[in-house]
Amino acid sequence: MVKMRLGGESNRPVNNIIRKSKEDYRALKGNGVGGVWALVWKNLSKLPQFFKTQD
Repeated sequence: MVKMRLGGESNRPVNNIIRKSKEDYRALKGNGVGGVWALVWKNLSKLPQFFKTQD
């Protein structure tokens, strides 16, 4: 088991977020599991983690 902190280098600064999103999009399309909407859903599903308190 590993307990990881929220955030990380891929979530800051903005240029890292953009680079990560481009990589995610290429991976989704390359593996035939989605496109833009899958990427949007993936990123939106992470929003709640920024509002939870850390243990």
